[in-house]
Amino acid sequence: MSFLKHIKPSVQQLDAYTVKSKPLSPELIKLNQNENPFDLPVELKRELLDEFLVQPWNRYPDVFPGQLLEALSQRFHLPVNSIIAANGSNELMYTVLMAIVGRGTKVLIPSPTFFLYEKIVRVLEGEVIAVPANDDLTFNSERIIEAANKHEPSLIILNSPNSPTGQMLTVDEVERIIISTDAIVLVDEAYIEFADMPSVFPLLQKYDRLIILRTFSKAFSLAGLRIGYLFAQPTLCRELLKPKIPFTVNNFSTAVAIKLLQRQNLINERIIYIKNQRRFLFEQLQHFEAVKVFPSQTNFVIFKTKNAQALFENLLSENVLIRDVSSYPMLSNTLRVNAGTEDENKVFLTALKKYL
Repeated sequence: MSFLKHIKPSVQQLDAYTVKSKPLSPELIKLNQNENPFDLPVELKRELLDEFLVQPWNRYPDVFPGQLLEALSQRFHLPVNSIIAANGSNELMYTVLMAIVGRGTKVLIPSPTFFLYEKIVRVLEGEVIAVPANDDLTFNSERIIEAANKHEPSLIILNSPNSPTGQMLTVDEVERIIISTDAIVLVDEAYIEFADMPSVFPLLQKYDRLIILRTFSKAFSLAGLRIGYLFAQPTLCRELLKPKIPFTVNNFSTAVAIKLLQRQNLINERIIYIKNQRRFLFEQLQHFEAVKVFPSQTNFVIFKTKNAQALFENLLSENVLIRDVSSYPMLSNTLRVNAGTEDENKVFLTALKKYL
C-alpha cells in the first residue's frame, strides 16, 4: 500500500464512522439514532414535490441559501449575516474547526460527548483538552474553567444538551465559561427544542466569541435531508464563511426547511409528544432494578446495565434497535434509547423486561 505515505498520519490513526444497524423494515423498532419518530405529513410532501417539479434541476443552488437564511432571520429576529446554513450541522462543525484549528491548536472538549468534535481536531492535527464530567455525568463547569485557564485553548466546544449523556449546562454556567477565557465558545444545541432548560441564545448579542449550532434533523424531522445552521455575530460569521464549501444546501432541502419554519404549530405538537415519551421512558426504566437510568434534556435517555452488549444483541433479536454507547469514556455498559412513538416505546420496554 504505497499510497499510505501520502495519507496524513493523523488520518491513518482514525477509524471510519460506523453504526451497528439493521435494514429498515415495518417490523423494526428503530430507536438508535435520536431521530424524530414522525415523518412529514403526506399532504405536505406532495405539496413540496409539486413545487420542486417546476424548479430547474440543472441549475446550481445559491452559493449560500439566501431564502433559507432570510426565513431563519425572520424566525429568530437576527440579521441574515449572523446566520450560516449548511448540509447538516456536521458540515458546520468541520467549517468552524477548519477556520480555527491547525497543528497544535488547543481545543477544550468536555467528556464524554459527541465523537465528531475530537475526530475533526485530530484530522486537523490540533490538541484535544478533555475535561471529564462529574460522576453523575453532569457538566463540571468549574473544572472546565480551570482547564481553560491552564491550557488557554483557542476553542471550547460545549454540546449542551449533550449527546450521549443528555446533560445540559445552564445559561449562567456558559456565560461564566465565556467570561473566564478568551477562547471562541461553540455551543452545539442540536437537541435544544427538547430541553426543559433555556437556550444560550440571549448571550449571542453580548459576546462576539459565541457560536450556537442548530439542526433541522431532530425536532424538525429532517435527518434525511441534512440541514444545519449556526448563529454568531456578523464579524465572526464573515470569517467562518471563508473556509466553508459553497453550494452545499440543495434546493429541495431549502424548500422543505422553509416550509417547516411556517408550520411551527406542527413542530411544537411533536416536540411536546416526544418530551412526554422521554419522561415516560425515564419513569419506566426507573422501575427496573437491573439498570441505572440518567435524567435527560434531549429526546433520548441512557441507562447502565450489567452486560450492555448482550442486552443490545438480545433486543436486536427482537427487532428492537437501540444504541450501545459503552465505548465512550465513563459509559461502560451503557445503552441509549431515543423516544419513539408510544407503541414503539412499549415494544422496547416489553422486550427489555424479557431479558432483565
